[in-house]
This record gives sequence, C-alpha cells and structure tokens, in this order.
Amino acid sequence: MNTLTIETVEGLTYEVPVDCAGRPNIGQVIRAYARLTGLTLDDLTGRSQAAPITGFRHELMWLVRRIDPTASFTLIGRFLGGRDMATVHEAIAKVEQRLQRERLYAEQLAAVTRQVIAMAQEEARAQGPATQRWQLLAATQVLRDGELTDAEARRAALTFLQQLEGAHT
Repeated sequence: MNTLTIETVEGLTYEVPVDCAGRPNIGQVIRAYARLTGLTLDDLTGRSQAAPITGFRHELMWLVRRIDPTASFTLIGRFLGGRDMATVHEAIAKVEQRLQRERLYAEQLAAVTRQVIAMAQEEARAQGPATQRWQLLAATQVLRDGELTDAEARRAALTFLQQLEGAHT
C-alpha cells in the first residue's frame, strides 16, 4: 500500500493511503467527489463560473491529478467539460497555494481525499472486471490526440490499458 501526501508550508504532511493496484480511474474519482459534495456531474463539468462551483471544480481537478499523477492536464480538462490544459494547471496551482497557506484546509482536503479514494475504490470493486468499450476507445483517442505530447499520450493510454489488464487478473 502506497500513500499520497499533502504537504503544507508549515512542514506538516498528511498521508492518504492508496492501494495502487486498485487505483480509481478518473470517472470514478469524479463520481465519488460529486456524491461526497452533493453536487451534480453537470455542476462539476458545466460552464458555471459561480465561485462555490469553481472552487469545488478546482479541488476536483487537484484530486484527480493527485490520485492519478499520470493523468495529463489535457485529459483532466476533457473529463471536466472540455477545459483546456492551462485552465486545469491554473486550478491545481490555486489549490496548491491554498494548501500552503491554510493548515485547516490541508487537513480537510486530506480527509476528502481519503473519502474519495475509498468511495471510488468501492465503486471499482462493485463494477467488477467487466471491460468497458469506452476504455479501449479512450486509449485509442488519446494516442491519436494531436494536442498531447507523445509521452503524455503514451502515459494516459497505458493507464487505461493497465486498468483493463488489472480488471482481468
């Protein structure tokens, strides 16, 4: 069992245990976060620029990247309403800055991270090993994407394929 860490400027580190073999995929993280916060998928992926909604969306982008470091900014943006990679990068940077400034926020986000991982892994176990056609299509699309670097495309496609492989072992 590995851990994700959330570090603050004050030198505090919050560890979040994560089973890498059962690492949740982006869709599972998004659905778990929506259930946890009570927001709809439309809220999280939509065009609303209301401060509370964008704050949650920024947190979600940070969570996805933290839980799956191989997820590129471009891929995260696609899952969250077609946002561009600069938007995702800026959102994640804002959350990181807030983590550095606010110890209470870091503690809360560490707890949210643990809950989201647990909920997403529970969903993954409940789904069982069924291969989803979209996973193969997504891996193919990522490999063909002209906006991703070759290395990003390979990492993202490999992540999809490893999920498929893990579902069948």
